[in-house]
Amino acid sequence: MNLDSLLLYIFIFLNCFALLGLKLKNKTKKKVYKICPCKKMAENGTLSTLCMYSAMGGFLYSATSISFIGFKNLELNLIFLFSLSCAYLGWRLKEN
Repeated sequence: MNLDSLLLYIFIFLNCFALLGLKLKNKTKKKVYKICPCKKMAENGTLSTLCMYSAMGGFLYSATSISFIGFKNLELNLIFLFSLSCAYLGWRLKEN
């Protein structure tokens, strides 16, 4: 497993976690709150900070690699797209 695959899996997981936190942030269900820690992270702002910082790192890594290699590597293109979506989700979590 190379670094690109690992980063891609991390961004997929982080985007799913942020979407779940965005969905559960405004709802008050005690059952889901005990099972999923993303609601608490979304409420205190930790999840948005994590999304924003990881998106900055992923964007810089993928943009630099794309500038050297080009758009030939699918994993780098997906890291680029998932880092942009992660930044958007972090911004939405911070906004609400």
